[in-house]
Amino acid sequence: MRSPTHPCRIASCRTCTCARLGAPAERLGAWRQAPRPGRGTGLRPGHRRHRNGVSAWSSLPGHCRGQRTDAAAAQPPLTSHFCRSVELALAIATLADDADLRRWVCRDLAGRRHTVPRWLADLHLATPADPTVELIDPFREVDDVVLGVIIPSGHALTAVVRVDNELRAQAIDGAVFERTIEEVLRQLSTDDDPDLRIRDVGAADARARLTAAFTGVELDEILRTSAQWRGQRCIVRWMLSRFPDGGDATVPGRLDDVDTDELTTRFLTSPWGRPWTRGPLPLLVERVLVSGLSNGLGDPLLWAPRHVGRLLDPELLDLDPDELDAERTPELLRDLIRYGHEERGMRPALTDASLLAVDRWAPAFSAAVRRWHDEATA
Repeated sequence: MRSPTHPCRIASCRTCTCARLGAPAERLGAWRQAPRPGRGTGLRPGHRRHRNGVSAWSSLPGHCRGQRTDAAAAQPPLTSHFCRSVELALAIATLADDADLRRWVCRDLAGRRHTVPRWLADLHLATPADPTVELIDPFREVDDVVLGVIIPSGHALTAVVRVDNELRAQAIDGAVFERTIEEVLRQLSTDDDPDLRIRDVGAADARARLTAAFTGVELDEILRTSAQWRGQRCIVRWMLSRFPDGGDATVPGRLDDVDTDELTTRFLTSPWGRPWTRGPLPLLVERVLVSGLSNGLGDPLLWAPRHVGRLLDPELLDLDPDELDAERTPELLRDLIRYGHEERGMRPALTDASLLAVDRWAPAFSAAVRRWHDEATA
């Protein structure tokens, strides 16, 4: 579970989610506090892009949707409406990276002697902004990748994309702001969160990672993804097209080929593990460590409170009460958390939060195991 001050759960934030790209700083700050979609549902999140760019474009700020020149304001209503539609087509053609459509629209605008805002005329010339970074916490359940582009007119767009590391590194939510990366990062890091780290990401790697993150099964309805983010995904896709390709899509820090047998041996030979060396208890240790492979980036020695809840949820009951002394799982988990967090150098406050989660879930879990045994022997 993330610290209450860690960057927010985007989808449920209805006040600041990029929608008004020029939102005041307090709205950007509120974005960090919204709950993450999918928490408590037992489901893992994912996303897909919007069917077209219209709703995404309509979420751009008012001046981006077309400030009118004096000449344009003097046009008859029908002509003015048509020109606004052509401007919208120019924006869509640019976001869709459709060069033929863009040339056609530009010729039509020129033929009508209709001028467009400079930012719109230069939109296709946008370039990546520095730096590209990711915001991470110790448990790495989700990472927030922050990237931006600069338009020659001086306008800046910055996107924050939430990547779920426990769902094949899919993009589950995001927000776009008409601010520079520096402004966005300054606001996101204003809270005193000792566990939040900002790490630089190569521009090509960011494109590769987020391109892969946008590929997956559509779970918008399950996650109740906000309409704003559904519409704005195409803007982020367009921003990614401005970045160099050829990067590495691998999630930094992910653990592959973890040897749970070796981890079990190390734990059992530690002071915390010695009480678990008798009889069938080592098998219970191994099963709990195997369950921990789905935590964050695949580290079974790190247990966030939500990971504890997932293991001890009576509705899930991932451990076989017939084969294992499952009723002792909460007790084992306490020792494993103390050992693993010490091995990984976690702050005591984070360890205490995970231990409190064990205390919270243990009664229901133990009651479910006893009830299962009673039913099996009845």
